[in-house]
Amino acid sequence: MNRRKGGDDGTLSARQYQETMKRLLICTPSHNLYGGVESIINDLCRHLPARGWEATLALAKGTRFNDVERYRQTYPDIPAITVDGTGGTRQSRRENLIREIRRFQPDVVMNARIHDLFPVMTELTRRGGAPRFVATVRVYEPGYIHDVRNYQNIIDLCVVSGAIIAAACARFSELPSERIVSIPGGVHPPDVPVLPRERPEVIRLGYVGRLDEGAKRIFDIPPLLALLEREGIPFRLVVAGAGPDEAGLRERLAAQIRTGTVEFRGWLTRDQLYRELYPRLDCLIHFAEIEGVTISPREAMAHGVVPVISRFVGLKSEGQFRDGVNALTFPVGEVTNAAACIRRLWSEPGLITGLSREAMLSQTGLYSFSGNLDAWAAALDRCLELPIRQGEVTAPDREDRGRLARLGVSPWLAQRFRDLAGEKPVYADPGSEWHTCDTRLPAWLKKEIERFPYEIEGVAARTP
Repeated sequence: MNRRKGGDDGTLSARQYQETMKRLLICTPSHNLYGGVESIINDLCRHLPARGWEATLALAKGTRFNDVERYRQTYPDIPAITVDGTGGTRQSRRENLIREIRRFQPDVVMNARIHDLFPVMTELTRRGGAPRFVATVRVYEPGYIHDVRNYQNIIDLCVVSGAIIAAACARFSELPSERIVSIPGGVHPPDVPVLPRERPEVIRLGYVGRLDEGAKRIFDIPPLLALLEREGIPFRLVVAGAGPDEAGLRERLAAQIRTGTVEFRGWLTRDQLYRELYPRLDCLIHFAEIEGVTISPREAMAHGVVPVISRFVGLKSEGQFRDGVNALTFPVGEVTNAAACIRRLWSEPGLITGLSREAMLSQTGLYSFSGNLDAWAAALDRCLELPIRQGEVTAPDREDRGRLARLGVSPWLAQRFRDLAGEKPVYADPGSEWHTCDTRLPAWLKKEIERFPYEIEGVAARTP
C-alpha cells in the first residue's frame, strides 16, 4: 500500500496515516477473559499498528456467558466492536457477523474460535468482494483441525501454534504449504534485571497456567509434593492460574496450604507475573501430555527460571525445552522422575546455574515478543499478496431442526418469525451460545487426528 506524503517534510498527517493502515478484524468470543489466545489477540490490537495494521476485536455477545461489557471493562485499551448473538440462533449470529464485517470493511478477517465465521466467509466469498480470511488454530483439538479441513477452499492463510499443529493441518486438509504458518506466542523481555539462579536452600517452585486436570494434568502436583516432603527437600510452591479443577486441587493440597508451603495466587496479569512471581522462582513445573508452544514455561525461562517439564507430545518437534541444557524433562505422568529432577536442582552444585543461564538465552527470534509481532505482520502481508482462495465448500452445515425448518421455511424467513415472536433460546454453556468449532466430526477422523501427534513424535499414546 503506497504511503502518500503529508507536509513539505514528507511526514503523514493523522488522517493520511490512517488511510495507509491495513485493517484486521479479529472475531472472538467474549466469555474467556484470560488465557493464551486472549493475550495474543490483545497484543495484536496493541502493537500491530506500529507495523502497518489497524487491529480490532469483533467480540461475540450472548445472553448468558459471552459478556462484551465485562471484556471491555477488563481491557479498556483494546479497540472492539460487538457482534450481537443474543438472538440465540445460528441464523441470527451469522446475519450479524455479515453485517459487522460489511460495516467495518476490513482487509482481512481473522477467526479466533468462532465456528459460525466459516460459513459466513463462505457466503461472502460466494457473493464476491469478500475480505481475505485467516483461520487460527492455537491448540491441538480435533474440532479446530476439522474446521480447517472442511473450509480449506476459502482459507487464505492458516496461522497455527507449533510444528505439530502445522503438520496436522497439512495432513488432514489440502492447504498448500505456503498457506500454513506457525507463529508461537511471543515472550516479553523481563521487566527487571535477571541473573542466573544459584543453588537454593529452599527451592522455590511455581505452576503457572490453566487449572485443568484434562489438559494440564494438575493433579500430578499433590503426589509430587508428597515425594519431595518424604525425601526432606525443602520447597515452597506458588500456584498462579484459574480453571475448572481449582477447587479439587485446593482440596488435595489443603494441608500444605495451611502450613504455608503452598500458596494460590489466582489469575495474575503479565505485569504481576513478571514483577512479582517469575523473579522469585527457581523452578517452574509443567505436566501436560500434549501442547503446542506453551508460553508460561518460556516466560519463566526468560527470567532464568528452570523448567521441570513433562516430555509432552510436541516437545521434540518444537525443540524449545532441551533436557540437561536449559530444562529438565520427565516422562508424562511419572511424578517420581519429576521429583528426581527437582532433587537434582536442589542438590547438584552448579546445575541450576548452568541451566538457568541457558534458559535466559533461549527466547529469541520468532519466540521473542518483537520477533513474534514481526512474524504476524509479515504473515498478514503475505495473506494479501497470495491469490485469493475461492474454491467450492462442501462442508455439511449444522441443521436447523426447528418446526419452521420442518415446514420448509427458509432460515432467513424463520428468523424473522422468531424475531417477531420474541423467541430467544437460552444455552447452558458458552460453547453452545457461540460455537468455537464443529465437534461433529466422524469417529474415525477424530481418532486419526488424536493419534497423529504421537506418530509424528514417534511415541506411543498413553492409556487412561
